[in-house]
Amino acid sequence: MRLLPAVRAFAARRLRSVSVEDFAHDALTLFVEALRAGRIEHSSAAAGFALGICRNLARERARNDERRRDLTERFGPTAADLLAWDSEILVRREHLEDCYSQLTSKARHVIRATFCEDAVDHDIACALSITEANVRIIRHRSLLALRTCLDKPISWTQVERSSS
Repeated sequence: MRLLPAVRAFAARRLRSVSVEDFAHDALTLFVEALRAGRIEHSSAAAGFALGICRNLARERARNDERRRDLTERFGPTAADLLAWDSEILVRREHLEDCYSQLTSKARHVIRATFCEDAVDHDIACALSITEANVRIIRHRSLLALRTCLDKPISWTQVERSSS
């Protein structure tokens, strides 16, 4: 597409906190949706329409970043809170990673697709060649296994305690 270099250049010049490729992807997706919806009547107006999309998308992201910063300043944890929680959070994350690694590869795929990629059951089922009901069962059982594992002491902390 001829607009891709212009969209990337716009993103590189104006945006600091956003990946240029992510911005370009989002802008071009909106552009293609506008084309399909018939909102661009003449091909001569396509470049200007794309520029308008870039401006609006950049403005929206800047507003969202500003809102997020304001909310974090008003309601987020203080530096003292972060220092107090830091070690416990790291241990819990390592514990979660340990429990996650004990799941089957299919279960890990379902959990990752559901919670990291926001995939719907149909897409996950197609990717794994299983039914949507099976995806829900795998997710339910995997979450139960993670809860059970997280309630137990971490195996490597037991070794450290017994050797002390």
